[in-house]
Amino acid sequence: MMLDLSLNLIDYVSLFLIIFVGIPHGALDGAISITLGCSKRVILQLCFFGAYILVSASVIIMWYFFPVVSLIFFLFISIFHFGCGDLDWKKNKTYLINGYFHGGLVVLGIIFCNKLEVSYFFSVLSGNQLSLLWTCLYLGIILWLSALTFIVFNFKKMKLSRNYISLIIIMIVFITLLPPLPAFAIYFCLIHSFNHIKRVVPTLLNFMEKGKAISLMITLSVLSWLGGAVALYYVLNLNIFPEAILKVTFIGLAALTFPHMILVDGFFRSKYKI
Repeated sequence: MMLDLSLNLIDYVSLFLIIFVGIPHGALDGAISITLGCSKRVILQLCFFGAYILVSASVIIMWYFFPVVSLIFFLFISIFHFGCGDLDWKKNKTYLINGYFHGGLVVLGIIFCNKLEVSYFFSVLSGNQLSLLWTCLYLGIILWLSALTFIVFNFKKMKLSRNYISLIIIMIVFITLLPPLPAFAIYFCLIHSFNHIKRVVPTLLNFMEKGKAISLMITLSVLSWLGGAVALYYVLNLNIFPEAILKVTFIGLAALTFPHMILVDGFFRSKYKI
C-alpha cells in the first residue's frame, strides 16, 4: 500500500526551482555541441539533437517497463554526475572516489536522512516493489563509507581546499536539517547548476558570442518546459496532481540527465580538461 504524504507549499516551491532554475543549466548542451564541432555541418547538428532526443525517449520507455531498475540507475548515475561535476576534471581513481563521496553525500544523504518522505517519492516514481532499490541503496552507503575512509586516510595527499571543505560542511547542514525536496533544490540550483555554468561558460565563449549561448540556453529551456507541460497534461489523466508533478519532474530530469551526462562528462569535460 502506497504511503500518502501530501506535498506542502515548500515542496511545490522546491519543484518550481528545480524546473525553472536548475534545469536550464542543462540547456547549455546545445552550445556545448557547437564546441565539439556539431555546427560544422547541418547533418551533424541534426544527428546531435536526434541522438539527444533518442536517449531521452529511451529513458522514458525504460522507466515505463522497468521503473525500479531505471530509478536505481538514475540515482547512482546522478551520484557520479553530481559529484564529479562539482570537481575539477582529473583522469585518475581519486577523482572518481572523491566524486562518489561528494555526489553520494547529496543523493544518499538526502535519502537516508528522510527515509519516510523519500519512500513515498520512490513509490510514486516506481511502484511499491522497492526491496531491490533499498538493497542497492544500502550497498551504496557501504561504498560511500569506503570512499569516505579513503579520503580520510589520504586527506593530505588530496589537498582539499578550505573552500571545498566549507562547502561540504554547508551541504551536510542543509541535507540533515531540511526536508528532501528543499534540500535537493538548494543543491541542484545553487551548487550543481552554478558550478556547471561557472566551469562551462568560459570555454563556450571561446567558440561563440555570449548572446548566442544565452539564446540557445533559453530556447532549449523553453522547449524542455513545453515538453514537461505536455507530459503533465497526459500524466494527470492517471494520477492526482502531487504524484503527477513528481513523476514529470524526476522522470523528466532522468531523461535529460542521461544524454546530458554522456555529452558533458563523456566528451566535453574530458576534451577540455575542465
